[in-house]
Amino acid sequence: MIYICGDSFASSDSRSTIIPWHEQLECVNLSRVCATNLQISQQVDHALEHASFIIVLFTTCVRFEYGADSYTLHNLTTSNLSKVEQHLVTEHAKHFFDLDLEIYRNKCIIESVLQRLTDSNIPFLFDQGGFEHAKFGVTTQYFEKYNKHRSKYNLWYHGDSKLHRPYFHITDQNTHNKIAEYYREQT
Repeated sequence: MIYICGDSFASSDSRSTIIPWHEQLECVNLSRVCATNLQISQQVDHALEHASFIIVLFTTCVRFEYGADSYTLHNLTTSNLSKVEQHLVTEHAKHFFDLDLEIYRNKCIIESVLQRLTDSNIPFLFDQGGFEHAKFGVTTQYFEKYNKHRSKYNLWYHGDSKLHRPYFHITDQNTHNKIAEYYREQT
């Protein structure tokens, strides 16, 4: 069985008329809106117990866990946080957030996931997603050791991650169809 692990780019949205790529596959979808790379790592651990093929979509490193929930600074108003909590998170980020450290932390998490996947011998493809995406001006190459498992699609090039709806961010049905066909051919 195909398992999908990731963030909103593989999440469903019942209010959308678009049939997203992941709903066109026979799969178990563990993805969550606004998932962090640490949460995606947990999804992969679960998938490793059951999957015959795994698709992993990684995400940006500016997401944070709060209990079982997660959020980004640009979506605090749509989160389950109270106004006081939103203010505290904003102040914490303003005074204590270290982007370079978060990039390093998330790089380590992603490398760990990719190595666990490799060691499992379960076929997989990964999408670096929003982690150090070129749209942020990043030119550094990451995870080259795992390039043979890199998907030809980085979904962050095909959607607008700042759009709250649809959750999966890609608004072109033809793009979803092409992505679904690609993953069907790979499995």
